[in-house]
Amino acid sequence: MKLKNIKNYILGSLLVVTILFGTIELSTRIISWFTGKGFYLSLHEYNPLDSHIERIYQWHPFTGLTFRPGITFKGSHPYQVSQSSIIVDQNGFLSDGHMLSVEKPVDEIRIAVIGASTTANINLSYAENWPGYLGNLVQKALPNKTIRVINAGVPGFDTAQSIGNLALRVLPLKPDIVIIYQAYNDLKAIKKTSNFRPDYSHIHKKPWGSYLKPNIFKRGLNYSMAFTRLRNNYREHKKVKSTENYNKNFLSGETRLDYIPKEAIKAFDQHIRILVSIAQSEGAQVILSSFATLHNAHVNYRRVQDFHKTSDLQKAELFWSVIFYRV
Repeated sequence: MKLKNIKNYILGSLLVVTILFGTIELSTRIISWFTGKGFYLSLHEYNPLDSHIERIYQWHPFTGLTFRPGITFKGSHPYQVSQSSIIVDQNGFLSDGHMLSVEKPVDEIRIAVIGASTTANINLSYAENWPGYLGNLVQKALPNKTIRVINAGVPGFDTAQSIGNLALRVLPLKPDIVIIYQAYNDLKAIKKTSNFRPDYSHIHKKPWGSYLKPNIFKRGLNYSMAFTRLRNNYREHKKVKSTENYNKNFLSGETRLDYIPKEAIKAFDQHIRILVSIAQSEGAQVILSSFATLHNAHVNYRRVQDFHKTSDLQKAELFWSVIFYRV
């Protein structure tokens, strides 16, 4: 075979492969658009280390990571009809677009909320998530004051990270009220196989972003809806298997709470007390809150008959509220 024919064969093969994958990708996006999921990928579909996620966060020496200041990105959750515009202010906090000055005006009341993903709510716009909604309610109750809510939540944060977040990033803005909303991320620190440390250094071993970068081919795949949806479908399959195993263990009475060491309970208590002390050190009033559930405290969900009587929504919420017991 002549060299020219070999070149034509290679070019022809590349063209066929490009057309094939292009057709698959375009078809996937068109089907996605017709089924209401949108023509483009949503934020929740990406990996934590995908380039799209890297553009949103940056490394921080005392909290691990924060939002990049002064950016706007699109957020959504599965099957959300439209994406929400998420704004990050000049301080790196979720915002409604208002520029929050370091110096607090006399007639302004500032409410800071500390927490993780259930506080940040980056699938919703600022006004739609609970901190923004709270700010609107307080503003209506106090029309003669200017109410500013500092949404300092960052997805994945535990109490150790929140200590640095509150002390070094939030407190300089002089909040009048601090709402500490810690859900269940601290359960990641009590894996049975790890040597517990009160500062959680056993789970925060590397600075955020310090990992081996994927090659150009893998980075390119992150832009493919067909590949990303296939990857996520595989994860959903694994999740279903995990749910089935979880239900068996949960109904048999075995949960991760059986493995909580005493030093972990003590550390969590200390972290909450430290957060309260930090807030109060500048005269702020403190409100403690936590994860809300859809469940009746008087129902024993380990009884098979009671568990199966619950709705699908309750079962799903029950699974996610205690999933860290098992992982």
